[in-house]
Amino acid sequence: MTDDLAIGTSQHTIVVLLVDDQKIVAEAISRMIEQEDDIEFHFCDDPSQAVQLATELQPTVILQDLVMPDVDGYTLLRFYRANPATSSIPVMVLSSKEDPRDKSQAFTNGANDYLVKLPDQIELIARIRAQSKSYMAQQERDEAFKEMQRLQKELEESNQKLEESNMVLHRLSTLDGLTGLANRRHFDEILDHEWKRAIREKHELSIILLDIDSFKKYNDNYGHQGGDDCLRTVASALNRAIHRPGDFIARYGGEEFVVILPNTDCKGAAIIAEEMRRHVEEEKLVHEYSDASDYVTVSLGVSAHIPAADDRPQDLIERADKALYKAKETGRNRHVIDCVCRD
Repeated sequence: MTDDLAIGTSQHTIVVLLVDDQKIVAEAISRMIEQEDDIEFHFCDDPSQAVQLATELQPTVILQDLVMPDVDGYTLLRFYRANPATSSIPVMVLSSKEDPRDKSQAFTNGANDYLVKLPDQIELIARIRAQSKSYMAQQERDEAFKEMQRLQKELEESNQKLEESNMVLHRLSTLDGLTGLANRRHFDEILDHEWKRAIREKHELSIILLDIDSFKKYNDNYGHQGGDDCLRTVASALNRAIHRPGDFIARYGGEEFVVILPNTDCKGAAIIAEEMRRHVEEEKLVHEYSDASDYVTVSLGVSAHIPAADDRPQDLIERADKALYKAKETGRNRHVIDCVCRD
């Protein structure tokens, strides 16, 4: 028999706490189980300290007398169940009475088992083992469930971080690093999507293809850093002309930019093109070597079409490119339209 706490015992050790005001009962029960190597016995003869001791000791089973001075055994059962630290510990009631009403009241107040003291040694050990085994198995299941929840939470957090990282990577993979606009690859994806949608919905799709006038001369005379600054400024100016959520602008390559305008006819696309041209001109970026102006300007080609199933989006781009070439041929710093109307 031991009265002190055994801290750090194995999770497979059966820990018994007897709460009884009679030391003679404690000695008798201690002798019954003293030969069992895997059972650790503790005794509390002060029922007012029982809940605190059970909280600290965390026994695998409590043997509880029903009739004790100062504290009613049924009340003590309710205290165990009300305390989160002891609420699930099995309690075996030891009573001198075998009245069914006492048994019923004990179980109603939270007892797991009921024995008339002093019980048979073999029966007592068997019941202690059964209650402790069930409790320890439940504890292991609870711990496993908590660990599973923790791992699940970690997995969800990791997946969320991975998803966020993938979104960032995807966004970065679709952007032009210099101007912050969409890149050519993303343009190809959006054009394919909008082209198929225009076929399904039988609406017009417009393309604006543009580039900076005399940009090679700008780069040669103001340096590559000046050229990069120019591209960024022009990209920002062009982007200010995009007002609808579905409209799309990208850097097409070098000093070229491209715009997709869904559900937009030639007239609407020409208005956007002229707004873009004006925005760039109003930046008043000095270009002493331009063939078109004293400032940086752009030339634009506009093409619109209601596509059919046998049409190719490349045809729309090629017509916008021809219109752009004509804009450059006819003096630059302007837009030219090349549209096909379908009956």
